[in-house]
Amino acid sequence: MERTTKVGGRLITALFIFAISLFCTVLTAIGALVIWLAERIGSLVTAALVVALFFAVLTTVSYLLSIREMIARFRDELETVYEMANHFRKGYRWFRRQLGWLIGTKEER
Repeated sequence: MERTTKVGGRLITALFIFAISLFCTVLTAIGALVIWLAERIGSLVTAALVVALFFAVLTTVSYLLSIREMIARFRDELETVYEMANHFRKGYRWFRRQLGWLIGTKEER
């Protein structure tokens, strides 16, 4: 049991270091892109805005694509819930009819 705790701790530490390294790499790459673009167009502010706009569009598109898939999955799940509710309602009505027949009452509709 002690060994699994050490292995799990090492894995979490390694993943944390990987995530920090990846974050720093991405920031450095974006900074290099802004500087390169600034040299090409002659304005650091414009280059930063262009790169920011690019990432804003990329983020928006990926968000919309992921939400479209999620909405389709939600519709499928909602249809399943409605189908199950309908089956439950039919079963309840059948049970009520059987119980009414057993105790001699009339079914209310």
